[in-house]
Amino acid sequence: MKRVPYVAKWCLCILLTLSFVAATGFVSPSADPVPQKAAKKSDGCPNIADLVKPGPDAADEIQAALPKLIRKTYGKDPHYKVWEAKRIFSLADPDSSPYSDIAKQQCGEEVANQSWLVDLFFPEFLPSASLSQGQIFVAKTKKGWVAWYRYH
Repeated sequence: MKRVPYVAKWCLCILLTLSFVAATGFVSPSADPVPQKAAKKSDGCPNIADLVKPGPDAADEIQAALPKLIRKTYGKDPHYKVWEAKRIFSLADPDSSPYSDIAKQQCGEEVANQSWLVDLFFPEFLPSASLSQGQIFVAKTKKGWVAWYRYH
């Protein structure tokens, strides 16, 4: 039986360690050069100067604007022609998490606090539970309601 030299064993050990690190992503955490507050915002964010504070009839206004918002957000796919708004709620509501957290990450706290989430159902996509669900983030601007983010 031939003996494996010490250097070959050492190289094999290094190679196995590197393979483990590459396969598992097990590396020591590095300092984040970009603070979380400076994270890149979504390109679809409404301009804060254009936002209008929604009134008490915001949910009804959003419901009336939904045909246009859905067409613009989801396109002309016939599966999206039939829809139902399951819930419409303010992201300023403390119970709106995790959606409020997503909005804050996308566009910042000021936009998130003036935005609403519309939880949609598209029955034409059934039996797929995933495809039949949709969520859009909307905000009222000087030009009316806009959908600034499609979550699903």
